[in-house]
Amino acid sequence: MKIAMMGVGNMGAGIARRLMANGHSIVAWDLSAPRMAALAEGGAGVAESAQAAARDADVVITSLLGDSSVEQSVLSDGGFLASMQPDAIHLCVTTISPDCANRLALAHRSHGTRFVAGPVAGRPDAAAAGQLTTYLAGDRSAVQAVAELASAYAVKIVVLEGPAGLANAMKLSVNYTAISIIEIMGEIYAFAEKMGLDRALLRDYFEDAFNRPALKMYANKLHENSTTGTNGFALVTGLKDVNLMMDAASGCGVNFEVGSIIKRKMLKAIDMGLSEADWSSISQVTRSESGIEV
Repeated sequence: MKIAMMGVGNMGAGIARRLMANGHSIVAWDLSAPRMAALAEGGAGVAESAQAAARDADVVITSLLGDSSVEQSVLSDGGFLASMQPDAIHLCVTTISPDCANRLALAHRSHGTRFVAGPVAGRPDAAAAGQLTTYLAGDRSAVQAVAELASAYAVKIVVLEGPAGLANAMKLSVNYTAISIIEIMGEIYAFAEKMGLDRALLRDYFEDAFNRPALKMYANKLHENSTTGTNGFALVTGLKDVNLMMDAASGCGVNFEVGSIIKRKMLKAIDMGLSEADWSSISQVTRSESGIEV
């Protein structure tokens, strides 16, 4: 397939390289010329604009930041929707709001193109290794077409029947679970520290209790009080996702109470200068508010 890749940061580049390794042709577009150049060294083409990248593509993949960046790339005066071929597919692997996904699906239907929400779960190293999980929803024929494509970068593909926004509702549920568990682990580590309990005992317990690699990683990060964002999930980006989670829950009459706590701590962590640290740095707010020197 001819694929236009919009956004070739760590996640987008990893997905693009997996697709190229599976024989697909990639044309990249990114606001960062060095990112495009790095992908070009691996055999990708580069485009002068988003519209140029999408013009001959069978599938346009967006790996961007959030609602605003995705909608602007698609629907603005310089957006790529205008240049897409009839029946071409827009696959959005970005975590966006369910409402945004449904708006994009409507715009594509009006234009004669197809939309699939395909947010991915996993970290950049998982993308590079083809070990992501992806959730697919939207135009049924397009979902079938991109499911095989997604097997290049995802080890688990979950197809949801219904509107495109369901895939993003699922992704937000996954992320809400992860950040809620991170908050709980942070509270327990702080309690152990105050009580004089060996924190390593809690780390070992968490590693046994949570068999997912990412949660094992966070058990160690919080044990070491590490806030590094290397190969991680930056706090400012995590706040964007928490806002999406809270808005989506509120829209259907659910109160994510733990989410309110997490959001407050995220904002405080940003005030502490940790905006680019890993989102697990909310644990440092818990420690600080517990009277532990950070």
